[in-house]
Amino acid sequence: MDSARRFSIRLAMASLLTAGASFSTGAATFVDAQPYLSFADSAFAGVAFDDYFHLEDFEDGLLNTPGVSSASGGFVIGPSAQTDSVDGDDGAIDGSGAGGHSFFSGFPGGTDTFTFDFDAGVLGRLPTHVGIVWTDVGEATPTPGFGSVTFTAFGAGGALGTVVSGTFGDGSTFGATAEDYFFGVIDPLGISRITISMAGFSSDWEVDHLQYGATTVPLPAMFGPCLAGCALLGLRRRRA
Repeated sequence: MDSARRFSIRLAMASLLTAGASFSTGAATFVDAQPYLSFADSAFAGVAFDDYFHLEDFEDGLLNTPGVSSASGGFVIGPSAQTDSVDGDDGAIDGSGAGGHSFFSGFPGGTDTFTFDFDAGVLGRLPTHVGIVWTDVGEATPTPGFGSVTFTAFGAGGALGTVVSGTFGDGSTFGATAEDYFFGVIDPLGISRITISMAGFSSDWEVDHLQYGATTVPLPAMFGPCLAGCALLGLRRRRA
């Protein structure tokens, strides 16, 4: 075998190994602020989950789906004029979330950050996909009904990244749903915790539709290096 062919084969193999190493680092992909009126709008709605998937919509009045807990304050609230559940939870997408349940910060004196932890011992393995829907600003500072949202995800080794989204809200502290947005994260090595907050803006706010599941994450990032290596191998062989 001539030296040109040996070099091209080594380059192609290096491309494959590099692609695998890139996957093994588990770089997280974030989903930032997608409008959400029902689970059909979830970034995860079409995913075929291998091991498990749980949707906590709080409609039974509890945070009780398997393997998740929150020690950051907040509690489930039921239907009321000021409740802002996901629109479709009351059976109709009609611009109102007042007929469903949501997870509430506990104003006055409530929290400005929700933390949700995932237990691999209960679930079998950490989720690869986690999302949550932010539904209401409430009595925000300095302007009621408007504020900024920060979403952070953590893996077993620490923080995976943070998304800080611009000013949201519709100016209402009631159950209108035009301001409802999905935030999510995907990481093949697993997600141990998420936080979502309105720090400095509000302690009168709500979230809903906490969702998490585990699956084999596709690796589109590896195809480019593989194809590049194979193409170069073919080019070298033709020149040889």
